[in-house]
Amino acid sequence: MCCKRWVWLTVGLLMSATAISAELPPCLIRAAGETTRAALMKTQPTDEELLARLAYAEGRSTGFADDPRVYQGIAWGLMNRVRLSEVSTTSRRQYGSGVAGVVFQPHQFNPAVSLRSPFSKEFLCPKDLARWRLAVDAARTAQRGQDNPFIQTPWEQRHGRSLVVNFYYPRSSQACSALAPWEGSRVLRFIGDPSSSDRLPPAERIRFYRLAQPPGGLREPTR
Repeated sequence: MCCKRWVWLTVGLLMSATAISAELPPCLIRAAGETTRAALMKTQPTDEELLARLAYAEGRSTGFADDPRVYQGIAWGLMNRVRLSEVSTTSRRQYGSGVAGVVFQPHQFNPAVSLRSPFSKEFLCPKDLARWRLAVDAARTAQRGQDNPFIQTPWEQRHGRSLVVNFYYPRSSQACSALAPWEGSRVLRFIGDPSSSDRLPPAERIRFYRLAQPPGGLREPTR
């Protein structure tokens, strides 16, 4: 009986340790000369963890880190790129392929690719449990792909994919101005304040941009 009690106690402790460690992902530190991608990918993270890490770090950078809609908007925006890349060669070249390819595409998400970003530490080592949970919930929702709040135009409704692929944080400490560098571009159009305001943040927190035209190299059927 003593042996059995010891076994069950050991199992219980292991389960508790697993539950606790699952609350936050591993805290990683880059080795000298190591890229953020190399430091993270050697742990073989799931797509969900990778997406949540990015949503967490980017969400922290917006200046509105306690707004659940901020994490939701970021996660949906990134998954919009992933899903367009699945059916468009042009999008695949521009945004990368798969969650990891999109997250680490050069010159896109500073916390994931820039060694100088003040938020790269947030990407590698999330420490705020409440905000991490917001990021995980956003990642899971966007990965499921149901009821995408950005699917609004006739093309998007017909193809089941959104063309909202760019977003900008006007209140971020990293923002150079209140408007994105591509504001007024013929390629991207500001969508205004999201109509589904209960699911997406207002434009004062994140400005979202939709491609003016569907991407090239589109493979049909797209669903």
